[in-house]
Amino acid sequence: MLVSVKSLRKLVDLKDLTANDIALKLTFAGIEVEEIQTLASGTNLVIGQILECVDHPDSDHLHVLKVDLGNTYGIEQIVCGAPNARKGLKVIVARVGAKLPGGTISKGTIRGVESNGMCCSLSELGVDKKYLTDYQLAGIEELADDALIGNEDVLGYLNIDDTILDIKVLANRPDLLSLFNVAKEVGALFNRKVNLPILSDKGIEESQFRG
Repeated sequence: MLVSVKSLRKLVDLKDLTANDIALKLTFAGIEVEEIQTLASGTNLVIGQILECVDHPDSDHLHVLKVDLGNTYGIEQIVCGAPNARKGLKVIVARVGAKLPGGTISKGTIRGVESNGMCCSLSELGVDKKYLTDYQLAGIEELADDALIGNEDVLGYLNIDDTILDIKVLANRPDLLSLFNVAKEVGALFNRKVNLPILSDKGIEESQFRG
């Protein structure tokens, strides 16, 4: 049973608990959590827009970009090798100091040109490659026109700010195949209030079938 921690938080007050806290409590209660998977991760991320894209003077595949990061961070120069980098594109930018699954982004000089940050693909944020197209894997992620320049909640905007618990459901606990029941279990273990939606039968018409 795969359980979204983000969805669980909508049903139970878990604001001061981590996914690890929840998994540990469940496991010690006899409900084994086999794996904890983070969909994506990254700090110092921001949505930017490429204002200028020119060829690198000393490379046949690199581009030198001017990227608008919004009012807080202004315009930065970034060297990028993605084939789909182009003027007007809205992109995910990892600023200098950003911590990504592959390491920390630092200010550098690439073939004599200063680079302050990195334009990212989703795979560089840790998204499993099996969920991405070949086009996405080949370049940087292309954001929709409605992406807000300067928005720092990038993972939230993309709806990948989630952690998944893989719960091993035993034969004696088939009730845990329901998210609502997992929420009740977690609420009981942590003594937290559970807020399940109230379902209404309003609008359901009486059956006209006659046997």
